[in-house]
Amino acid sequence: MWSLIKLSRIYDAPVKYSITLQNIPSDKVLIKSVDTTITLIMRARGLELYSLMFNPSKNKVNVDLSGMRLRREGDNFYGYIRSSRLLKDISEQIPQENSLLSIEPDTLRFVFEQEYRRRVPVSVDLKLSFSDQFQLYDSIKVSPDSVTVFGTKSILDTTYFIKTEHQTVRNLKENKLLTLKLHKPKTKPALVISTDTVIAEVKIERFTEAEIEVPVSNSNKDGINFRTFPDKVKLTCRVAMKEYDRLDPSLFSVTINADEAAVSDNNFTEIVVTRQPSFVRVIKIKPEKVEFLILK
Repeated sequence: MWSLIKLSRIYDAPVKYSITLQNIPSDKVLIKSVDTTITLIMRARGLELYSLMFNPSKNKVNVDLSGMRLRREGDNFYGYIRSSRLLKDISEQIPQENSLLSIEPDTLRFVFEQEYRRRVPVSVDLKLSFSDQFQLYDSIKVSPDSVTVFGTKSILDTTYFIKTEHQTVRNLKENKLLTLKLHKPKTKPALVISTDTVIAEVKIERFTEAEIEVPVSNSNKDGINFRTFPDKVKLTCRVAMKEYDRLDPSLFSVTINADEAAVSDNNFTEIVVTRQPSFVRVIKIKPEKVEFLILK
């Protein structure tokens, strides 16, 4: 009974509130706020004050910086607001049954730098696995492939790309459109990014292996003529099923490894593929080495 009587009475007491800044001056970045919390001297019933004092995580108010004048010193801009100017605005943000008497400290001070912007590419952090016979058909397309970042000059000078948050996708066997969140670098002051997400287009196709016989070129880039034994090699290629009918020996060029041939003491050298279509991947050459004879 004694507690209930005490808590039902009216008291004046200080309560701490964290502040959220609104209407920061345009083209400026807040680099320092002397005060991130303020103390409100409030008149309220004891029970209400008790709740406010012992549950501070919910005590938040907005502070409007519009109309604040800035003074420049070197690369920094300084501004301040008298707490008395905030009384009416903050009074409207606290419960109506409570009265706001005053705010401490009497002045809020802020330091800003000029805001810069820069366009940087997006780097995708994806781990993909595929169902049997399926593979990535084309490079992953990202939209947008670059974003605008806003911040201080020193931070932007060391920001070369923005990564997506890591994502794993398993057993792929069809095309996918993935929404990827952007990973915001931990900088102080915080970096602002023009968008929170990007779309990644992942194209998947069924692949198969195919063998194709290709003649070995009888000359190299230095104009040296030679003969090889054998004069043809078999290429084992991985190709999408829908591209299988496009395979043709004329799309490939193979020759000997000229650098290796120049120092070879047994007239054997590796075969290298110098031209191939973009829709195939050569995974094996048979034979890998051939005997050669330089023609004079």
